[in-house]
Amino acid sequence: MNRQGHVGLAILAGSAVLYFTPHVPVVPSAVLISAAGIGGLLPDLDHKTSTVSNKLQFSSRTRRKLKGLSGLSLGMGILWYVLQQPMPWVWIVVGLILAMASRLRMLILSGLGLLLIAGYELYGLHWLSLLAGAALLVMPFVKHRGIIHSPEFAGVLSVSVVSFTATQPLLFQALGLGLLAGWWSHLVGDSVTVEGIRSVLIPRLKVALNILRNGGAAERWIARGCWVSSIALWLITF
Repeated sequence: MNRQGHVGLAILAGSAVLYFTPHVPVVPSAVLISAAGIGGLLPDLDHKTSTVSNKLQFSSRTRRKLKGLSGLSLGMGILWYVLQQPMPWVWIVVGLILAMASRLRMLILSGLGLLLIAGYELYGLHWLSLLAGAALLVMPFVKHRGIIHSPEFAGVLSVSVVSFTATQPLLFQALGLGLLAGWWSHLVGDSVTVEGIRSVLIPRLKVALNILRNGGAAERWIARGCWVSSIALWLITF
């Protein structure tokens, strides 16, 4: 599924959770629905050009330019050094900065992952921070629809989120439920495409129903139907 399908399905999943969770105030309800929409996109962080990944990096054209300028700057630094010109390190530093800018997504995800792991090790944070940190750290290096899209990872994530939010205020519980509803809806959405989702523990086990084509008319109609159904659930709930 593409963005519109995943978001529509995630909002419907969050709305269904809200419908079966009575007496939730307006603010936590809004948080739950919003978190579901975000959770419906988060698994695609393992895709280099997904909607959510593109929020963390420059366009592909800009990245190519940055890589080219980086190579040129590093080359100039080496040339300056060989010719014994003053301050060749300036060229090298600029080249490294440009290289890092071209890999901004990797730096952001890996940096956040290291921070979460450090928080777990140094400050005894909940093991959810260790799981999330490890996932973010490896995210730029794993293949799309691999471990991050597996039901096993979603199961472990669900246990960790529920374990953490169980002792937290209602707002955090709503946030956790919303993210999980969106995450699982993403896997359901991908399972009806030709690529499907695959088990990590049993690689031969794959669910690919081949019902929808990514970005096709059927997906657009399903997304609209999800939004209409969600609005109907909101009216019934409130």
